[in-house]
Amino acid sequence: MNTNPNHLSDQHSLAKSFLYHISPGVLVTLFFVALKPVLGRTAYPPLLAFLFAILLIDLPFMLGVLFVEGKKLNNRFSLEGVILYRRKVSWKIFVPVFLGAFVVVYLLIMAASPLSAYLRAGIFSNLPDWIFLDEQSQYAPYTRSVLIAVFTLQLILTGLVLPWVEELYFRGFLLPRISHCGNWAPLIGGLFFGCYHIWQLFDFPTVFLLGTVLGYVVWWQKDLRLSISLHVVANLATRLMILLAALAM
Repeated sequence: MNTNPNHLSDQHSLAKSFLYHISPGVLVTLFFVALKPVLGRTAYPPLLAFLFAILLIDLPFMLGVLFVEGKKLNNRFSLEGVILYRRKVSWKIFVPVFLGAFVVVYLLIMAASPLSAYLRAGIFSNLPDWIFLDEQSQYAPYTRSVLIAVFTLQLILTGLVLPWVEELYFRGFLLPRISHCGNWAPLIGGLFFGCYHIWQLFDFPTVFLLGTVLGYVVWWQKDLRLSISLHVVANLATRLMILLAALAM
């Protein structure tokens, strides 16, 4: 199988790529907003509505697209030729690239934090409090057992499963199909990845930078395992801290 994106004939226009990026995010946001009032009458926080949106909408959408593309390409439900960047670099390359990229991601996110805070307090200040899922004060009314259950589900879904599938979809499937943009492709992919997170546009700078770094790492080394590992570790770290805080209550 040819994993060189420069020889991939199945290219997407930027409009088509943007549509592929934004569609699951729009559907997730609509489902989340629609389900929240229903769960609002229960003993569970709005985060659970978002997790249901990930489980029932986001993951099936992305996996569905990948396997439909595989069916068209291979006449069977296979990801052969759909997911690219399958090169496996040696551990002597993998480890330093992973560590270097992780430091870069951390520094960029720290640098972008003031801008995200400004967006929250300014442009997006009129949004309801429950839309800011990482705002800890909204969880005060809920019992410890409920929070542990919800945060454990969050750890599994958005800490492990979702980043894995997102990397297959965004960096393994979509990124090589805009390789006609040359070295701008990872930057464009990062921009579109930020737009996909429409439910948290107030954190756009952070998500954009994360997606861009992941894109360039994969673009450079052609090894999707790097972005999967980076994305999973980054998500797991934040979700684990939330869960530990709930356990400490």
